[in-house]
Parts: sequence; C-alpha cells; structure tokens
Amino acid sequence: MGYDKQLVNAVRQELEKQLGPALFEDEVVEKKMFGGLAFMVRGSLCLTVSGRKGVCLMVRVGDTCDNLERRAGASTTIMRGKSRKGYVDLDERGLEELGYWIDKALKFNRTL
Repeated sequence: MGYDKQLVNAVRQELEKQLGPALFEDEVVEKKMFGGLAFMVRGSLCLTVSGRKGVCLMVRVGDTCDNLERRAGASTTIMRGKSRKGYVDLDERGLEELGYWIDKALKFNRTL
C-alpha cells in the first residue's frame, strides 16, 4: 500500500505555512521510511505520511502524547506490535485538524 500523495502535498503546504518559506526550504527534508514519506525538520523526524492501512499520518509529539491521543482520530503509534511513546497515529478524522497536529509536531521538534 502506498502513501497518499494528496496528503503529502497538504503536509508540505501546512509545514511551509507554519515555518515560513525560507525555513521550509532550508530545514525540511523528505525521506522514504516506515513504508511512507517522512518529513525531517532540522534533521529530526517530525511527521510521516503513512503507508500503513488505517493510518494516514504519524506525528512525533514527544512526552505530550498522553493527553493528545484522546483527540478524535488520534491513537498511540503501534509499530511491529509495540506501542511507540511520543508518537501519535492519525486516521482520516484526525486529519481534520492537520494544522493543529503539525503545530504540535513542530513545537516538539524545537526541543530536540
């Protein structure tokens, strides 16, 4: 299963909007990983448009994850049968708040 190319474009646009064009150009790198397309910001994994069934986007949010996974369309990331603390998976309902989630990911990214 491939990742959603329209979602990739929406993530690019939102990252550019939140970071600004110059920072987006300088600090965002896209890499294929985890069966999807990852967005590295300042050299660290920030988000991944997923290729996994039922998951649209994996968001790296760090220690704030416990409260965030209670939002509609969000759940703790499970990879290879293990819970990944600090990461949240979004389904289509979660994507309705794409800007919110990208903001959370960028805030955590600044602490790395």
